Amino acid sequence: MRVEIRPAFDEAVMSAELPVRKAAAKMLLLLQSLELPQLWSHPGLNFEKLHGMIEPATGYQLYSLRVTGSARAVSCLLTGPAIVLVSLHVQHDKAYRVK
Repeated sequence: MRVEIRPAFDEAVMSAELPVRKAAAKMLLLLQSLELPQLWSHPGLNFEKLHGMIEPATGYQLYSLRVTGSARAVSCLLTGPAIVLVSLHVQHDKAYRVK
């Protein structure tokens, strides 16, 4: 699967603590090796739809991915297939307050 990274995600990863940076790098490698059906069923990523949440810039549906036990990446899917990593939230609950 192709992975695109938005600047907000990249900046959040670079400013995060080392364990989160390492986990984000591991997640990126994993995402590149997966096909779309595998993404939906992968137990470690816990890929789930954020109901009622869309990316304001594009109108795409937003999804959550587990980076660590407390950190979540917010993403959207493009045809191709491609996943766009929109933002990173080191506190799980804040991932669901994306505007």
